[in-house]
Amino acid sequence: MGQQHESIKMAIKDEFFAQFRKMQAKAGDTLSTSWLYDDFMSNLSAKEQKALEEIVSEMIQEGLIEYVGGAKPTYAITRKGLESMC
Repeated sequence: MGQQHESIKMAIKDEFFAQFRKMQAKAGDTLSTSWLYDDFMSNLSAKEQKALEEIVSEMIQEGLIEYVGGAKPTYAITRKGLESMC
């Protein structure tokens, strides 16, 4: 993928971490589904949606966030994720 695609992925990662910071999250805290679906994802282009899928997968593999299932799945910050935000 190109440099622009990587920039989009990093911007999305930064948005996730910014939201966790705003929440003053602790390990295990989840992103609000209203923020994730209504505020964040609803404004993404198709290209950004693809980047979102990729960066979320990478963040899960790196142990920074965890998938949390449900009617509207979301993500929880891990201790490692909190440490990487500092």
